[in-house]
Amino acid sequence: MYSHGVATIALCEAYAMSNDAALKEPAQRAIDFIVKAQHKELGGWRYNPGQSPDTSVVGWQIMALKSAQMANLAVPAETLDGVRTWLDHVSGQGKQLGQFGYTSRTSLTPAMSAEGLLCLQYLDVSRDDPLLESGARYLSKTLPRAKKESSYYWYYGSQVMFHLQGEHWKKWNNSMKPLLINSQVTEGHEAGSWKPEDQWDNRGGRLLATSLRVLILEVYFRHLPLYKMDN
Repeated sequence: MYSHGVATIALCEAYAMSNDAALKEPAQRAIDFIVKAQHKELGGWRYNPGQSPDTSVVGWQIMALKSAQMANLAVPAETLDGVRTWLDHVSGQGKQLGQFGYTSRTSLTPAMSAEGLLCLQYLDVSRDDPLLESGARYLSKTLPRAKKESSYYWYYGSQVMFHLQGEHWKKWNNSMKPLLINSQVTEGHEAGSWKPEDQWDNRGGRLLATSLRVLILEVYFRHLPLYKMDN
C-alpha cells in the first residue's frame, strides 16, 4: 500500500494537470483499490489490504484521496470518515494534544504527528482547531536540523506549516530552507542531488533522498495554502 499510495498520487495529479482522458480510468481504479483496502473498523491502511493500520501508510493514502478529489474523481465520504476514526485512535490526549502515534497513542513521534496533522488539514479541519494549533507548537519545538530527525519528517512538517502560514511557517521555513539549499551537492557527477543522511534516505539511496528534498522545496510552488484556497 505504501508504493500504491505514492503511485496513485502521481497518477491522479497527472490526470488533473493534463486532463488526458486515457488517465481517468486508471486513476479512478487506483483510488477504488485504496477504498477497498481500508481497514473496516479502524479506518486506516498498512502494508497489505485490510491489515491493522499504521499512520505512516495512512498519510500517503489520504494524499492520494485528496489528489483524486482535486481531479474530480469519486472518493466516498465514508472512506474519509474512516481516516478520522484512525486519527482519533492514535491521537495524543491532554498535554500531548496534537501529537500522533504510529500504531497507537503510546507511540507519539514528530514524524507521525506531522503526518497526522496533514491528514487533518486534508480532512478540512479548521485552522483554528486546537488539535492543529497544539500540533504546530509541538512541531515548532523540533525544527529541521542537519543530521537530525529525517527528510520524511521534514516532508510532512513542511506541508503542515506551509498550510498554516503565519509564525509557524516562518519559523519552520527559516530553519528548513537554508538547510536543504546548503546541503545540495554542487560539483561533480552528483551535482544537483542530495546525499542520503538518515535511515529512510539510506533505504532508497540518493534517488529517494533527492526526491524527498525536491518535493519539500516544491511546497512553495506546488500547492496553495489550504486555508487561503477559498480566497
